[in-house]
Amino acid sequence: MRRVLVVVILSISLGGCGGAQPTMAGSKWAQALRNPDVKLRKKAVFTLGNIGPSDPATLPALLQALEDVDPGVRCEAIVALLKFGPDAKEAIPALTNVQRHDRDARVRSYATKALETLTR
Repeated sequence: MRRVLVVVILSISLGGCGGAQPTMAGSKWAQALRNPDVKLRKKAVFTLGNIGPSDPATLPALLQALEDVDPGVRCEAIVALLKFGPDAKEAIPALTNVQRHDRDARVRSYATKALETLTR
């Protein structure tokens, strides 16, 4: 009996319960960036920053958010990218573009500070 129990526990531990792989949360929040509600898009960007680079959907979604129509969402995306630390180096070209061309002074300022942090 004990041997059977050990085999069952090992099977479940090594193989899982047989269910499908869970979807990563980053994809859900990346889709929320298309929502017309600005508050939801800001929350999505904030959450993507907290998820971090462990989910492959987060970085492309944050780079997309740098082009959002709302400057608050763009600023939040810059802050979220900084949470990635060295994994955000891939965002340097996009941040440079924002620093040079964004129509909002606050967004350009955030991009400048982010670039200073990422290029140290």
